[in-house]
Amino acid sequence: MNIPGVDGLIQDIEAPFVLLGIALVIMTVNSRMARHSKSYLLTTRLVLICMFMSFVAMLCALLYQDRAVLIAIWGQNPVFYSLAYVLGGVLVVAMVAALVYWKLRPELWREEHD
Repeated sequence: MNIPGVDGLIQDIEAPFVLLGIALVIMTVNSRMARHSKSYLLTTRLVLICMFMSFVAMLCALLYQDRAVLIAIWGQNPVFYSLAYVLGGVLVVAMVAALVYWKLRPELWREEHD
């Protein structure tokens, strides 16, 4: 499979993940310093939501920007492309579910304010 632009697509895909990792490290360092703050949990949840929304926006922009490469990949091998697309979707849904279960549960928000 020799499609021009795939290397650029891979580099474009790496960028949101690297930025998300850097943001998580920064958030972890900041949260350890501010654990005794009254608004610690709310701030952590809001930062996680903002990071998630930024990540989704970057991936959507990536899909729009590199759509010609994705169409070329589809033309070469639709089965492989469909499998990669489904596995990517399952991975994203699993990560969002884990994040929601871990930090963003609404019952945690209610207990904090009762």
